[in-house]
Amino acid sequence: MTQEIDLGWFIPTMGDTSRLGDPAAATPPSLELFTHIARTAEDAGFTYLLVPVMPECHEAYISCAMVSARTERIDMLVAARAGFMAPTVMAKMLATFDRLSGGRLRVNLITGGDSAEMAADGMFHGHDERYAVLTETVQVLKDAWTREEPFDVDGTYFTARGVDVRPKPVQRPHPPFYLGGMSPAARELCAAHADVHLFWGDTPANIAGHVRDMTARAAAKGRTLDFGMRLQVVVRETEAEAWAAAEDLISHASAEHKESVKGRWSESQANDRMKELAQAEGHLVDDHLWSGIATVRHGAGIAIVGDPAQVAAKIAEFVEAGCSSFCLSGYPHAEEAERFGRLVMPLLRERFAVRLPGGGATPAPDLAGSVA
Repeated sequence: MTQEIDLGWFIPTMGDTSRLGDPAAATPPSLELFTHIARTAEDAGFTYLLVPVMPECHEAYISCAMVSARTERIDMLVAARAGFMAPTVMAKMLATFDRLSGGRLRVNLITGGDSAEMAADGMFHGHDERYAVLTETVQVLKDAWTREEPFDVDGTYFTARGVDVRPKPVQRPHPPFYLGGMSPAARELCAAHADVHLFWGDTPANIAGHVRDMTARAAAKGRTLDFGMRLQVVVRETEAEAWAAAEDLISHASAEHKESVKGRWSESQANDRMKELAQAEGHLVDDHLWSGIATVRHGAGIAIVGDPAQVAAKIAEFVEAGCSSFCLSGYPHAEEAERFGRLVMPLLRERFAVRLPGGGATPAPDLAGSVA
């Protein structure tokens, strides 16, 4: 049976750039920019869009709603940032989004960046307690979306009487949950509640080990998980052009900018791994897997770099490791989405059943090794 894969893209609601850390190369955030990236990604064949949640970004719920109204088939991966609103209110907002968009909602479970960012918004729970708040929130979301009769909530962090959330989501039993994170608390929540665990970039061998671990954790709870990768991509017609573009992307970042990146998200084990991979010689983590972006950007900073066949082959390696979903991004985001759709998507469709925006998948012939 042909493996089905799902490809998402990213909208930088803090603004876009052609060179990270270079103010002269920046494009300011705007609805026009977000819409252009979203429509380009939709036309390129991506099925969903991730929107970040950071202090420098536009508010995620509003941004996702505005973009969803200006697209036709692509889903929005909307952040469920627990602890800042009642879970019942969040349930109603997300259910309304799912219904008004025609079922184009996926839910991104997040606990935030670090304590300083959380404190600025009035959240003072520690790392693991934030996951406890999120776990309780997810259970309320599921109950609110699936239970037909009013119910009470008597939790550690939230209490309610006669909960009766309407409307219910279009997607049944509920929209899919995505989660990233490598801490024990994140793994526990993922095993219990997530549908897709998104890993940040690492070697295919290490990812295969994480897949085995998370598969066992979910099985112990009577569940199964799908797995995905959050990766950057730099693809050009030739390998030499791709590496030149990658190096140019970080060439103008100042020492001060790089130092500021090191201090962000200090409590995130996933971000700690990015910093570790950034120390690789020549930033080369594996064949065509480059950590240069992690030196100038916090968060997911590992990129696949190469010509179309090389990029498709590296994605195939991650599929072999157990991943079926790929949340990608590149700079500038509209241009890189168009290039990926034009140069790499056809190669992936030769080997895999690639999901289409709006549902369904392109059937793939049985051509083993076509991109390996």
